[in-house]
Amino acid sequence: MKKCLWLIALALCSYIFYYFWLPGSVPFKPQPLPCGDNVILVPLDSRPPCTTLAQDLGQLGSINVIVPPNGLLDNYHTPANRTKLAAWLMDETKTHSAAIISGDILTHGSLLASRLPLGTQQDENNFFSLLNQLPAGADITVFSIIPRLLVSDSLLPDAWYQWHLMRYSTLRDVTEQFGDYAATAKLEEIKAQIPAEILNKYNSLYQNNDVFNNRLAFLCGGRGYTLIIGQDDAQPFGLPNRNRTHAEAYMRRAGLGANSTTTCGADEIAQMLVARRYLQNASYKPKFYIEYTAPEAATALMPYMAVTAEAALLDKIKFCGGNLAADIASADVVLFVHCGSSQRPATSAMAERLQQLIASGKTVAVVDSSEDYKSSQMLLPVLLDNGVTINKLAAYAAWNTFGNAAGTAVAQSAIFSGQLKTLPPEALPALYAQNLNFTVARLLDDYCYQKLLHHRLSTELILRGANPTELTPGYKIFAERLIEGFIYNEKRNLLYTNLGRTPFYTDGTNEYYLTGINASVTLPWNRIFEINLRTECEYGVKNL
Repeated sequence: MKKCLWLIALALCSYIFYYFWLPGSVPFKPQPLPCGDNVILVPLDSRPPCTTLAQDLGQLGSINVIVPPNGLLDNYHTPANRTKLAAWLMDETKTHSAAIISGDILTHGSLLASRLPLGTQQDENNFFSLLNQLPAGADITVFSIIPRLLVSDSLLPDAWYQWHLMRYSTLRDVTEQFGDYAATAKLEEIKAQIPAEILNKYNSLYQNNDVFNNRLAFLCGGRGYTLIIGQDDAQPFGLPNRNRTHAEAYMRRAGLGANSTTTCGADEIAQMLVARRYLQNASYKPKFYIEYTAPEAATALMPYMAVTAEAALLDKIKFCGGNLAADIASADVVLFVHCGSSQRPATSAMAERLQQLIASGKTVAVVDSSEDYKSSQMLLPVLLDNGVTINKLAAYAAWNTFGNAAGTAVAQSAIFSGQLKTLPPEALPALYAQNLNFTVARLLDDYCYQKLLHHRLSTELILRGANPTELTPGYKIFAERLIEGFIYNEKRNLLYTNLGRTPFYTDGTNEYYLTGINASVTLPWNRIFEINLRTECEYGVKNL
C-alpha cells in the first residue's frame, strides 16, 4: 500500500514538474517601441478586429492609431452617432493629417446596419459632404464594403428566404456572364419562389451600393484620396462579385492610382491598411513565399470566399505592399498555410516541416483554417502534440474566414519582418516580446475560444433557454464568467506545455522567455460571436 502511494506521489510530482516547470530567469520588462507616426481610424464598427487589433498592430509598427471614443461608435443593433462621429473626425484632422475612414459607419452606422441598409440618401449625402470638407492635402484613405451574399439575419421576413436569395444571386451572375440556358431556366424558377417585395429589396441593396461606389470613386479621384472597396462574405458567383468588377472599372475611370483597389475581405481591412502605412513609412516591400501543408490547399475554396486560397493570399500580399518571392531562400516571410478539412487533416509530417522552417531561422507566419470550422481539422493541435516551438512564429491567425485570417497574418508578419530590419539591436527583445503578445491573443481567441469553446457555449446557453445572439444582461455575465474560466485554463496549458518552455528570442548573450500570461475577457456586444480579449504577457531573461 505504501509503495502504491509512493508511486502515485512520484507520478504526481513528475506531472507537476513537467507541466508547471519553466526555465529559471529574472523578470524582463520590455520598453514600448518608439512611436513616430499618427493616423486616425474611423473603424468599420466597434468590434475588436476593427479597432483594437488595428491599434495593436500599429503599436508593433511604431504607429499610434487613434480611434473615436466608444460612446460615438455602434453597439450591436445600436448604430454609431454619425453626426458626432463626423464632428470628431473633422476636429482630429486639424491635428493629424492622416486618416483611414470607413464609409459604412459614417453612412449607415456600422457594418451590420449597412446590410439592412439603415442609411438614407441624406446620410449618404452627408458623408460625401464630409469627405469634401476634410483639409486639403490630407492623407486620406476611404474604405467601403460591398454587401455580403447572405441577407441580414435580423431582417425579417427577408431572412426566411436566405437560401433562395443566395441561389438567385448566384444564378443571375452566371447567366449574365455566360448566357447559360440551363442556369437561366433555374433563375426564373427560383425567382418565382421569392416574394416580389423581398426580391426588389435585395436587388436594390446591390444597385444602391453600385451607385455609391461609382460616386465614391470619382470623389476620391478628384480629391486625391485612396479608395478601398472590400467584398464581404461571398461565393465564386453572385451579385457581390458583379459589384466588385464594377468598382474596379469605376476606379480606373476616376483615375485612381495603384493604391486604390478592391479586396476580398472586410473586418481585417483596417489592420491591413495599418500594415500598408508602416511599409510605406519604412520604404519596405517584404517578399513572401507561400508554402502549403498540402498541394491541393492552393486551389481550395474555403467557406465564405469568392476566390481560391492562393488568390486570396496574393490579394493580401499585394494589398499590404509586398511581393511574391521567387524562392524560399529570398523570402522575408514564409507563409505556412493550412486549409484543413475531413479530407485534408493535419499530420505530424506537417508539424515537422514547420519546425524545420523555424529552426532554420526563417520568419514564419501560419494561416490555419478549417473547412468545417472544427479544431480537429486544424494544424495547431498537431503542432502542440509535436512540441513545435510556436512561440517563435512571426504570426498566427485562424479566425472565422480564410480571408480574415490571411489578412491578419500577412499584416502582422509584414510589420514584424520590417521592424527586424529597422529597429536597433537593443530594441529587438521588446519587438519579439510585443509580437509574441499579439500572437498569444490570437491563439487564445482564434483557436481556444472560437474552435474549442464557442459551439459548446452556444449549446449550453440554448439548453438554459438563452439566445446566444441576443443575450440578456444576466446571461451575458454568465457567458463571460464561463469564457474567463476557460481562457484561464487554456492560457496556463499553452504556457506550461509549449510557449514558456523554450526561449522566444536569443540574441547570442541572453535568452528571453515567456513567463506569464495575463488575459482579460469580455463580450463587446450581447452575443457570443466574438470576444474582446486583451493579453498582457510577462517575460524573463536568462544569461547564456
